[in-house]
Amino acid sequence: MLATLRSIAEAVSQQDNLDDALSLFVSMVKEAMQTECCSIYFADYSRDNFVLMASDGLNPNAVGQFRIGFTEGLVGLVAQREEPINIAHAQSHPRFKHAPEVNEEGFNAFLSVPVVHQRKVLGVIVVQQKKTRVFSDDEESFLITLSAQLASQLAHVEIQTVLKQEASTHKTSVLKGVPSTSGIALGKAYVVLPKLEFSSIESAKNDNISEQRQLFRQAVAATRQEFHILANCLSATLPKEALAVFEVYQQLLDARSLGEKVDKELEEGWDAKSALKHVISDLITQFEAMQDPYIKERAVDVKDLGLRVLHHLVSTESITKSYHEQTIIIADTLTPAMLAEVPKHKLVGVVSVHGSANSHASILTRAMGIPAIWGIENIPLLQFDDKPIILDAYAGRVYISPSKVLTQEYEALKLKDGQLHDRFEAEHDLPPITLDGERVSLLLNAGLDLSAEHISANFCDGVGLYRTESWFMQRGQFPSQAEQEQCYREVLSRYHPEPVVMRTLDIGGDKVLDYFDIEEENPFLGWRGIRVTLDHPELFLDQLKAMIKANAGLGNLQIMLPMVSHTEEVDDALLLLEQAYFELQEEWADQFYQIDKPEIGVMLEVPSSLFLLPEWADKVDFCSVGSNDLTQYLLAVDRANARVAELFEPYHPSVLRALYKIAKDCESLELPFSLCGELGGEYEGAILLVAMGYRRLSMNISALNKVKWVLRRLKVTDMEALLDKCLAASNAIQVHRFIREFLISHQLEELLYTHSSPNSES
Repeated sequence: MLATLRSIAEAVSQQDNLDDALSLFVSMVKEAMQTECCSIYFADYSRDNFVLMASDGLNPNAVGQFRIGFTEGLVGLVAQREEPINIAHAQSHPRFKHAPEVNEEGFNAFLSVPVVHQRKVLGVIVVQQKKTRVFSDDEESFLITLSAQLASQLAHVEIQTVLKQEASTHKTSVLKGVPSTSGIALGKAYVVLPKLEFSSIESAKNDNISEQRQLFRQAVAATRQEFHILANCLSATLPKEALAVFEVYQQLLDARSLGEKVDKELEEGWDAKSALKHVISDLITQFEAMQDPYIKERAVDVKDLGLRVLHHLVSTESITKSYHEQTIIIADTLTPAMLAEVPKHKLVGVVSVHGSANSHASILTRAMGIPAIWGIENIPLLQFDDKPIILDAYAGRVYISPSKVLTQEYEALKLKDGQLHDRFEAEHDLPPITLDGERVSLLLNAGLDLSAEHISANFCDGVGLYRTESWFMQRGQFPSQAEQEQCYREVLSRYHPEPVVMRTLDIGGDKVLDYFDIEEENPFLGWRGIRVTLDHPELFLDQLKAMIKANAGLGNLQIMLPMVSHTEEVDDALLLLEQAYFELQEEWADQFYQIDKPEIGVMLEVPSSLFLLPEWADKVDFCSVGSNDLTQYLLAVDRANARVAELFEPYHPSVLRALYKIAKDCESLELPFSLCGELGGEYEGAILLVAMGYRRLSMNISALNKVKWVLRRLKVTDMEALLDKCLAASNAIQVHRFIREFLISHQLEELLYTHSSPNSES
């Protein structure tokens, strides 16, 4: 049964359009369940009804025509309940709706399950039989499992169909994601080579047969060489019979097998990628239809072979690609290296399928001020390539092939956005003082080695978080103590005499070093932060000594420990700091420099730290809240997981109450405190934090002037009144509504992205 499920899922995912996918689906399910009818209805939310999209057993003329309301009939009942219905005689059920146009009078047995994807009912699958009987538990389980497996793939195929709309049809495709860096971007898509699947390839024609044949042959030659190298590398460790698989692969690549079939497709006008896709899909289908289990499993080998050739095909095409003047990167998972490769003056936006708006890669785009959207639907990326794109990183929308009218609307909105940004920049040299005279220190989250950070030295109150790991991540090995000292000295000198809080090496989670790989099933709850450096005191001591030496004669260094969750970790770190200081006094004493012992603090980002502040207050000099991880751990939401991205909510009442508790406890303990998470860089968050008592907020450079501009137009007393309402709220939706009302009442509604989303004209 598992093999049947897999073959149906695989076959459907390979289809180019929704109609073909659904037709194949219903026929394969009907055959697998040995029933007499299988149908699938899709939800049309624009008309509040279900449309019969495919059927093997009902009147074929009703497909695409017959509709039934969301609350009507057994189909509507299945969707309402979001659970299966299994009855022996459907027409005797009180919810049965007679529809003569579908010709289902002869069917009695009825089994139906909903198709649900990301909490949304996409449709309903129905199987029917003339014999009056209840379908077995195994049959019901099979259909439920199939529905769960196929939900994402049917959504995927549906999106493929949508993406094929061209701009000339005056219809615009819209995808929804989670906004990260706010802003608007208009440009052309540049797809970074994704993890390839044949489902990502849109079948396309190409008249230049000789060019496409040459591309295919180059890809085959590269694949042959790849297998030759693999076989040589493994020859010493694998028996000859195991190595025989490479010989089989070489035979399949032979011109008389794969090559001939692809040539026929090329002669019909398909481009090389499409031709390869068609041939491999046919071969997979043929192998999976075999009765012999051994031969059947060879379908996996055929797919692997095809993907390797496809990879070389796409790689060859990518070499000739150039960046657009207005480039919007589309990536499966964004990495810092991808951003670094694009000329800065050409990069205007970023879309990442995987990851989330709170991952560290997203923090990088925020620091660069590049509009970015994360966690969009898992889509065939290559279908985006070179298409005009509008990125609405306020509403989290990606518009593909936008119409001229929509483009003009967004150009006007971008202009207004730029004018508001200019107003923020115009006050960059004014102090961040509220209307009732409260001074708020605005510091920088630095360490991403961006040129803009150098410019900011005169316009902020120092560095509240210097991410030392970012520098480590750019290297091919651990830097020496001397190299670290030079780097830290430059940073401390640049911001002198303002304080610079340097966080000790914070790796793990989604921050990895290529030369110190950490493989864990649950990295965010694993070996990361202070846990790594305490387990490697040689690395920790090297870094501490480099920091202390770099601070000589300057005196503006503060050291912060990440991911502290136990008092013993604080004690152990302080002992190592004492050791580093003592050894430097003996080894590195210089008559012209005084070796200062810097202040040391802890990051509050693990829930346990909230309750250990009384113990830590006597041991450390300050603390700083890492709101990103604190939110992640309080809400049990992986902040790098796009599937649960909407649950990562820093305005959740429990998060706000935790932040308020920290502020009040630190005040009573007389322990200096600040916040260096992304929340402080959002003007809404800054308002609430200042009301809580935070007077030191650290943020990315792109947020500094905006937050300053807002705080200069408000009174702390008014912010405190808003905070009281937000702390009493029962959910984040209420909190956002209270903030919105507050901004409007204080004539700051221009900050709100209040335009109604332009019509997608679909």
